[in-house]
Amino acid sequence: MNRLSARSWRLLAAIGFWVLLAAAFITGGLAGLLLGYSAAIWLAIFSLGAWRRQDEFERAAQKFAWVFGGLFGLLASLALLPFILQPGILDPLLALIDRTLGGMSNPATPAIVLGAIWIALGQLVGFVVCWVGWHVTKR
Repeated sequence: MNRLSARSWRLLAAIGFWVLLAAAFITGGLAGLLLGYSAAIWLAIFSLGAWRRQDEFERAAQKFAWVFGGLFGLLASLALLPFILQPGILDPLLALIDRTLGGMSNPATPAIVLGAIWIALGQLVGFVVCWVGWHVTKR
């Protein structure tokens, strides 16, 4: 695996992460939670492998995208918070998360999980936009 490029490592990180996350979502309960943690560990290991194989230009793009894209994505997720809080959107999402978690006893659990997903998704989208923008303007 030492001969793989940084792009290959990123691709393995993303594919493995989403496969494990889908398996966690389908499985649910404690096993799903463990698969979710496994997905995060998988992503961290393969992202580190990609980072080590990048040149300084790629590393600068990553840093720029995480700092500015993550910040603007977080702000966008907060700005769009009223959208997700609409009863027609919020109630089905909370019910879906509750079913996936196996009907946890604490009624706040689905809301906390949804909030974490909403924030992470906003930061990820902001990162991707800034990362692509960096490469479009600098190459």
